[in-house]
Amino acid sequence: MVTDTAVRPRSGRDFRRFWAGDVVSQFGSRITEFVLPLLVVTTLDGSGTQVGLLQGLYLSPFFLLPLLAGVWLERRAKRPVMIAADLVRFVLVMTVPVLALFGGLTLPLLYVIAVLGGTMTVVYDIAATSYLPVLVEGEALASANSRVLAGQAAGATGGPGLAGWLSGLFGPAATLVFDGLSYLASANALLLIRHREEVPARPPRDLRRELAEGLRAVLHNPPVRALAVHAGIYNAATAMTTVAFLIYFVRELGHSSGAYGLIMVLGGLGGISGALGAPALIRRLGYGHSMLVVLVFSTSSYFLLPLIGGGQADVVLGGLAYFLGSAGAAGGTVVAVTVRQKTTPTELLARMNASYRLFAFGMLSLGSVAAGFLVDGIGARTTLFVTPILLLLSAIPAASRPVRTIRELG
Repeated sequence: MVTDTAVRPRSGRDFRRFWAGDVVSQFGSRITEFVLPLLVVTTLDGSGTQVGLLQGLYLSPFFLLPLLAGVWLERRAKRPVMIAADLVRFVLVMTVPVLALFGGLTLPLLYVIAVLGGTMTVVYDIAATSYLPVLVEGEALASANSRVLAGQAAGATGGPGLAGWLSGLFGPAATLVFDGLSYLASANALLLIRHREEVPARPPRDLRRELAEGLRAVLHNPPVRALAVHAGIYNAATAMTTVAFLIYFVRELGHSSGAYGLIMVLGGLGGISGALGAPALIRRLGYGHSMLVVLVFSTSSYFLLPLIGGGQADVVLGGLAYFLGSAGAAGGTVVAVTVRQKTTPTELLARMNASYRLFAFGMLSLGSVAAGFLVDGIGARTTLFVTPILLLLSAIPAASRPVRTIRELG
């Protein structure tokens, strides 16, 4: 268990506020991720292609925006940007239940909200990842990353389960009211942080040079480059899995949103376990060998999903797949984030994180759109046979020499 003594004393209270705000925000984000596709499938009777397009549009800013966002954030205090992003997301998600109440909810409007919401999420995430090393330093950083990722996994646990339950009580659109309130709570927690960043004076802006420096921080750093390639392939495959499994489990097999939410809860519990266990694994095996261990779980577990066939064991099989897969993915993220933060100069962190997201998370959008076409073309279950193979392929760069040989980092 990570204690506050792992965070340097003068910033312990601020870190707790940062962490609490992020946990609440993650709950809200998970509700959104659960409800928007569910709205398309149930309320608007959308096809697999339309579900994939919605997910792809929500994730498209992860491909188009990170580089510019990283350069922009290098010259600004991160906390005010995070607060603003939370407030904008509050307005966006509250628009959905209002439109639904007056009968004005349509697919095109959901697409617009998805793009704008994804944009704010990109800005928030890059700012948050770059802000954490300002609050926490030295050996405490891996523990802080573990705690933050465990909080994110807690959101992944409670968010879908809560969304499934609330959707059953109030309907999917009304459930987004709780999402909006979570963003307000996150903004309030960030407002309470007393630490103020020192934004150093910088020479006149050379956008091309700054973008190039951010890209070099990834491409010229062998372990970070390998992890970025791994994350790109892995995220594309998981996005495909998400779309295909939702269509297969809810529409084709006829399971309830509550049962689907329960599987996501079990996946979140796995994420918490993986994130909290990662620091101990790193201390025992080192960074590289820890990555090899978690890759086994993060890739192979999803071969269980296409075995689901409409029986009583469906939730058990789905929950086991997501529990083990999420545990491995969360543990791998702790390793990857800490390696990135400790091998990159502070003045390049925002641009490095932005460039990394361009490679790693930009593929989420492509994976979601591809899944929609695959589901409509070859079927959801067949797609679920394809995606674990891509997950296995993603392990090749993450298991390469630049990563697996890392024992310790300064």
